[in-house]
Amino acid sequence: MSFFLLLCVSFALIMHAADESAAGEARIHGFFVQPSLGYGATDFQSFSSQGEYDSWVQSMADVGAEMLFYQWTVHFEKGQTWFSNQYGGSPDADFAFYNPAPLTLNGIETRGWVTPTNWTGSPNQDGKEPVAYLLDAAQKAGIQVWLGLYLNEESSSLSWWDAVTDENFSAADQLIIEHHVLRSIAVVNDLAAQHGSHPALGGFYYSIEIANNAFTPAANHPYLASIIDRVAKAVHQALPGKKLAISPFFNTALDSAEQFGAMWEYVLKNSELDIIILQDGVGVEPHTLTKDNDQVSQYFRAVRKAANAAGKPLWGNVELFTNLGDREDPQLIPASIDKIRLQLRTAAPHVDKFVCFEFHYMDPNDNYTFYKPLGGNAAADSAMRQTLYDNYMLYWQNWQEQAKNNSALPAILHLL
Repeated sequence: MSFFLLLCVSFALIMHAADESAAGEARIHGFFVQPSLGYGATDFQSFSSQGEYDSWVQSMADVGAEMLFYQWTVHFEKGQTWFSNQYGGSPDADFAFYNPAPLTLNGIETRGWVTPTNWTGSPNQDGKEPVAYLLDAAQKAGIQVWLGLYLNEESSSLSWWDAVTDENFSAADQLIIEHHVLRSIAVVNDLAAQHGSHPALGGFYYSIEIANNAFTPAANHPYLASIIDRVAKAVHQALPGKKLAISPFFNTALDSAEQFGAMWEYVLKNSELDIIILQDGVGVEPHTLTKDNDQVSQYFRAVRKAANAAGKPLWGNVELFTNLGDREDPQLIPASIDKIRLQLRTAAPHVDKFVCFEFHYMDPNDNYTFYKPLGGNAAADSAMRQTLYDNYMLYWQNWQEQAKNNSALPAILHLL
């Protein structure tokens, strides 16, 4: 082989490897899951055996997942009369997906969805709570579980969203925020006592969501840092070595990327928060990222700068759905693989890894149906999820093959 030809071949191989390496970075490392979408114990038709949980978690591992973020372990539910009629107590409560310690906070009691082996019509054969099922399934699949803490989304009932509508925090707003802080700390301590030694426990997730609105004025930065720092400290004290993550979002119509980045730089420097997982928002508002329009990268650049300044990691949260409606009246269906690939490529230069929201949109195990555009058509709903799962499986297999080829490149160049 002539020297010129050898040089051309070597250059081509190097360029190909560089291209494929960049593509290889754009893979999904984990998934968020919402427990209420049939994965927890909100009715007796949900998963109720270890085998069902094993199959579900393994289906994530099969497409490369290393992490599973359980969005919350305690969630306020209103009007659960079917449950209170059967088991007594209030139908309005903070319901847990594990056996919670008794606690009433601001008049709201904590209840467990499941009393083991006591479900009417569907006995829980293994006598375990959803979190215990989940951790055991994850250990078998080689996945780390990050347990979400607490969230109240019910309007006029200490809802998080009622408290963060604007930058002026009233006494009522502060009560709601304090409720979330205290309840989250209690959940941290509860979970640490019950499951802290489980080998599949990866960390904790602060279920509140922060946007580029209420806290972005500089005067509010210390307040945000304090409500995050208190929960992060509770995690580190309860289980040294475990970390706390949070997944904020941005609305491109609200405060600028620079303001958003400045807020997170302050918080990261002035709290023990470990990890930010930044939502791209493209599922809610698909128009913010197309082949010809990118309103997303500026926010990732700003938060990457903030994370670098604080010496902390930034992960990405690519939304796996797309919205046929609008922000006020969302009509969500699984996104196409091409759309998700665009999202991954766009965020990849700025983040260390991806944990995506959420697995339901590509879950072949899930029978939960709610999409408005499909009119509650379970078959069509399931087919769309299966299609995305199959397409991403192919994407993942190609990624693995590229990674294998890239690892062999140094040896090939050495021979040349």
